[in-house]
Amino acid sequence: MASNKKKMIPPVLPEEFRRVENTDQILKEFQYREERVAETVLQEITAEEEDYSHLVFSAVKFVNCRFWNCSFERCEFTDVIFKSCDFSGCNLSNTYFNRAEYLSCKGVGTKFAGSVCKNMVFRECNLNYANFDGCKLENLLVDKTELNSSNLTQCKCKDIQWRQAALTNASFFKTPMRGMDFSDSEIKGLVLSDDNQELKGAVVDLYQAAQLSKRLGIIIKDIEGI
Repeated sequence: MASNKKKMIPPVLPEEFRRVENTDQILKEFQYREERVAETVLQEITAEEEDYSHLVFSAVKFVNCRFWNCSFERCEFTDVIFKSCDFSGCNLSNTYFNRAEYLSCKGVGTKFAGSVCKNMVFRECNLNYANFDGCKLENLLVDKTELNSSNLTQCKCKDIQWRQAALTNASFFKTPMRGMDFSDSEIKGLVLSDDNQELKGAVVDLYQAAQLSKRLGIIIKDIEGI
């Protein structure tokens, strides 16, 4: 049977980049001049509690960068790759992402609330306690990524793929899960509304179905130890 999943569109990147290392000053300069950061590799930049809000990034690679508790609120990231970066505690609320990839990154407690995320990949990342409340998520792949105790409440979702994701105690309150396949992911302790309406149309395996049935007061006797 043919897959109905939309094809992931990867970042469109140039063959040659300008390279910037070990300083965040260039970001401040672009911010001051209100210019787009384009066709640039930002490598091994470390910053803490800096404000980079409203910056626009196009065809950019972030490599081994460390941004702790920084603000990227209302930024735009198009055709961007983040590789082995740490954005823990950062604020990326109300930000626009299109054709962006997070690869082996850390974003514990990072705030994405209210953002638009299109054609986006999270692969082998730690996003525990991250906040995606109110996001528009379209054509998103979450692969081997931890989102334990994260918030994904009241999101608008389309074409979301979960592959071996860790979602223990994650909140999907008022986020429809129809069409999402969680069969190879961990979904213990999901936070849902009282009527569990979010689960309608979700795809799970037999073990997960037995766990979730308890929310409805149903006990499946054929499966023990669940």
